[in-house]
Amino acid sequence: MSTQTQDLRPKTIRQAIEGMTLSVNSNEAKDLKATIQFNVSDEDGGDYYLSIADGKCEFSIGVITDPTLTIDTPAGVWLKIARKEINGAMALMSGKYKASGKMGLLMKMDKIFSRQPSAEELDKKGWI
Repeated sequence: MSTQTQDLRPKTIRQAIEGMTLSVNSNEAKDLKATIQFNVSDEDGGDYYLSIADGKCEFSIGVITDPTLTIDTPAGVWLKIARKEINGAMALMSGKYKASGKMGLLMKMDKIFSRQPSAEELDKKGWI
């Protein structure tokens, strides 16, 4: 058995956002119905959104009409937030990314997406 610890952090911005579906804390999200639009800039950017309902979360590529929350971010900034290399609230306050819509949802994201995905779940996605 290897004594090395496997790095389970996301390697790409798409993994960071899509991986949020694996980290949903169903107790925190059980009564939530929301959509979060990510408009990601930079060369690895794109448009993605998460749909949250009934304690579950689904990932989609594209733009959704009338999201609950919109996050405009450079790819590198959100990847650092997802890897816990920088604090999301501090990054917002310092202007590293912008958000609009229901800011209360943004403030709850740490709790909503607090479950640590297992290596098996990440392996099933082909990410490790």
